Amino acid sequence: MWAFLAKNKNDIIYLSLLLFSVAIGPFYRSLSTIQAKKWSGSFLGLLLIVIVSGYSAIHPILSATLGIIAIKVATVRYCHIVTFFLMFGYLFFFRLADKFGLPLSSGQTNLIQMIIVLRVVGVAFEINGSWLAMAKKKKAENEEVSEIVVKEKDDDFVELINPNIADLFHYSFNYVGLLTGPYYRYRTFDDYFHLPYSKYADCTGFTINTLKTVPLYVSLYLGLSNLWPLEYILTEDHNSRSFIYRMMYPWVLFAAFRQRIYSGMTLAESVCTSAGLGAYPIHGRNRTGHGPTVGYLKLKQMSEEEAKHAQYDFNTVESMEVWNCETVVTLRDSMKVWNKAVQYWVAVVVYKRFPIKVLKVHVALFVSVIWHGFHAGYFFCIYFCPFYLMAEDIYYKLYYKEATGMKKKIIGFVMWFLRTHSESYQAAAFLLLTFDRIWIYYSSVYHYWYGVWFVFLLIGLLLNQIHRSSRPKKNAGDSVTSEKSKVN
Repeated sequence: MWAFLAKNKNDIIYLSLLLFSVAIGPFYRSLSTIQAKKWSGSFLGLLLIVIVSGYSAIHPILSATLGIIAIKVATVRYCHIVTFFLMFGYLFFFRLADKFGLPLSSGQTNLIQMIIVLRVVGVAFEINGSWLAMAKKKKAENEEVSEIVVKEKDDDFVELINPNIADLFHYSFNYVGLLTGPYYRYRTFDDYFHLPYSKYADCTGFTINTLKTVPLYVSLYLGLSNLWPLEYILTEDHNSRSFIYRMMYPWVLFAAFRQRIYSGMTLAESVCTSAGLGAYPIHGRNRTGHGPTVGYLKLKQMSEEEAKHAQYDFNTVESMEVWNCETVVTLRDSMKVWNKAVQYWVAVVVYKRFPIKVLKVHVALFVSVIWHGFHAGYFFCIYFCPFYLMAEDIYYKLYYKEATGMKKKIIGFVMWFLRTHSESYQAAAFLLLTFDRIWIYYSSVYHYWYGVWFVFLLIGLLLNQIHRSSRPKKNAGDSVTSEKSKVN
């Protein structure tokens, strides 16, 4: 027991601080004034950073301070670019501190630093994006002839976002979501203090409902990781096992890893629900990271009486859809429900804003990789997803999309198995981290899955070509007849 506690001391402290953050939520929510909430939240955030990081607390505090200064010193036109490179530059320095004669920080401090990067860079892009959107809107209003367009969804920005230095400080260091996420916009943070939703949402009920599965995740993680430890995959005993055993071992490694992520993310969501941050009326069609996507400005005008009787959700701070993570058929769908808050950040900050269309996906994946770290395992895991997706998309359209009944269930199971196997194979690299360790395992299974991917892709391309050539072609006469029937 004592050996286990000593080995996992940092994780136990981190878990305890997450539970403390959940427990303190109702008291934080009950504070009567906005300023009391803001300063208390920031003080708690700084205290958590110091407890987790010790002397290394200087890194997240200093980097956030430099980022805030950059946002205010640079013009609104370029603040997002300056802040992006500054924050990621400091992230490089932080992770290579030993090269500069400084001690490396713990993994827990690294998690805090990663969240700080998301928040500071994210708010800089919000400031710039809202400025561009309002300038575009003003230009359209000044046009002599303007079309009235009815939109089903709000634009990304419907009002100007321009926080002062104090608010940037509070957003960067507020304890809610600081330890391990989820990421939420500055707009969500500001709404928390100025809109009445947290008073009327069933925060306690949502928190209890969210927390109830955590013991299961923790138990499964401890059981799986002790029965099938990661280091065993590098031993000679493992290499002497059958090929099927070696091929399937990453399944249990990835299963244990998922339970660890589920428990951490679920606790992180519970910190938000306990404090009431991220509560919005359900008719706003709230989206992870973003918040309301429909009628946001009308929601802001909601009266106290309307707010009292509204129905609420916490979709804005939902990171994981656990059931879907386990059951969806395709890797593409799996990526949509895994760590949704971070994926939202990558989409709005990198993918949507990068100017060269053909490079959007590659740049988004590259930023995701370097945000996680410099280890080869992150590249092997994240950057190889598109290659599997290329083959998967072909088979999905050819066989699964239009299938029905038992045929669809059988094809769906096969695709689910291949998707899960692919994720497990990639997760092995993510967990092993360094190139030499990854090479040891991949060599033990002859790097087979990359070959399988390549063969799947070639066969898929061939089948797709055959399918296209076998479809009946419309002649000119058929087209004319079709057009006449439409007119009549």
